[in-house]
Amino acid sequence: MQTKTLYFLAVAGGAAFFALAAPRPLSGQDAASLAVEVSPQVASLVGELTAQNKQLAANQAAMEEKIDALAETIRQARIFSARGGNKGGQVK
Repeated sequence: MQTKTLYFLAVAGGAAFFALAAPRPLSGQDAASLAVEVSPQVASLVGELTAQNKQLAANQAAMEEKIDALAETIRQARIFSARGGNKGGQVK
């Protein structure tokens, strides 16, 4: 129990350190002057990567749906088999 407290204190101390050590704009700087110019090529690549990321997420969701359907089919087959619906695979 005491080690959990030590870990918690260590994590909280680290988070506080990073929060206080984060760079802040000087009083003469505003957010507009800190903005970085982005070339059109980089913007185009970021757009392509964003589109690819959305497609990957959609594909992942479709795969998860198929896996869920397959898991349900396997679950039902196991229930059927356990109830005696499959007598060793032999047909009489």
